Amino acid sequence: MGQNLNNCTVSLTGEIVNKRRTRQNVESVYTGTGGRHFFMMLGTMLLSLIPFIGLPNAICIRQRWNCRHTRIVGIPLEFEGRAGELLGKIIAWCFFSIITIGIYALVLLPVRYKQWVAKNTIFGAVSR
Repeated sequence: MGQNLNNCTVSLTGEIVNKRRTRQNVESVYTGTGGRHFFMMLGTMLLSLIPFIGLPNAICIRQRWNCRHTRIVGIPLEFEGRAGELLGKIIAWCFFSIITIGIYALVLLPVRYKQWVAKNTIFGAVSR
């Protein structure tokens, strides 16, 4: 039914039961609003027009904003990715795409990007 997690059991309904048998209903939520999301997207789109440094910064800002407004089972997400690291990856990905005549970009690039995002997304501190 549940999964043991740090002396607690998480049931399939999203309830956490600790050893004292108290129940706490925890949901996964996204707290961003449509208006703020629109202006964040507009700002990062304009930032991405700056050659080289704009796109990696815009991607990191967007991912950080999304994580800041997401809670998974009550635990906030944090994004630790840096634009400089992403710029290096983008250069390498472009190189591999050119030498493979675009096959890398079609097949592996989306996977590599998602791996980079997942590697740099962590669970934040739980506040009560």
